Amino acid sequence: MLPFMKIKNIEVRHASDAVCRRIHAWFQSDKRIGILDGSRSIQLPHPEKRGFALKIKGAGLHGGTVRFGVFSKTGPAARRFDFDGRVMEDVASGHDNAFLGGASFQQASTEFHVSRLLAERGVPVVPCLGFGRIDTETHVSWFSIFEWHRDWKSGLIPGEDYGEANIRLTSAMLQLAVEHDLIGYCGQIRDSAGRYLLKDLHPFHQADPISMSQLSWVMQVLFTLNIRCHAARHFAVAAGLDVLPDDIVAYPLRGLVADATLDDFTALRASVLKPYLARAPQDFTPRALYEALRSTRTGNALLDLCPPKFTRW
Repeated sequence: MLPFMKIKNIEVRHASDAVCRRIHAWFQSDKRIGILDGSRSIQLPHPEKRGFALKIKGAGLHGGTVRFGVFSKTGPAARRFDFDGRVMEDVASGHDNAFLGGASFQQASTEFHVSRLLAERGVPVVPCLGFGRIDTETHVSWFSIFEWHRDWKSGLIPGEDYGEANIRLTSAMLQLAVEHDLIGYCGQIRDSAGRYLLKDLHPFHQADPISMSQLSWVMQVLFTLNIRCHAARHFAVAAGLDVLPDDIVAYPLRGLVADATLDDFTALRASVLKPYLARAPQDFTPRALYEALRSTRTGNALLDLCPPKFTRW
């Protein structure tokens, strides 16, 4: 056991015995050998399948230990919307609710259940084999376990077809919202046959017409679209993409409005995102929100796209 981690207990849920043993060995060993995959994930040999790895998300910071008691400060904050469409902060779902190198309770559980639900419905996803927790005297950190083929590549690689990849991902997210009542943002990987699989499903929420109206449905979807719009620019810049279209932030909107432009994103930002997404205005009314949404092409399209079971304003 790593004394500097002070781990008292390791619990793995849903995974096979062989996978459980591999996970325990990782957290117990003082000689950590694995392939780094981002700042908090590690790939280990799969004990049951050749050509596949086990990917632990929440395995420790850069292949080291989880920084218990030190929270991530990467953002973004998570938002939920009440029946009127009024914004609220969802602390449990925010990226900053996890310790550095670890995952949160919500992230680990939601990733597993959403992945399993979509797989059962025939939606291609990166298989989530289970999740678990590591305990110290005073803290708990969580992790998720995935089955990862060594040939899989990101479906959002900046460069050729980067804009189209963002449009495709938005279309997939909207399909989940309309057909499966799941609203959130995610990523994609591409397998050797050219098939796209969804990954990173922990930001998702289940939409239902009892607790959500058309207004809250639209605002929840807009929150995820706004994340994707900013991510389209952020990841391209981070990857050093030399030729970046001026309207790259609008590309994800084209999964909804086929000819969306920078003007559409600017109008949406001015009318809806700035006044309603970060915090509700003091004079908030659902009528004013509805009219603001109808005044933009993106908001108008989402109001019409919302399934009819969600009560109209």
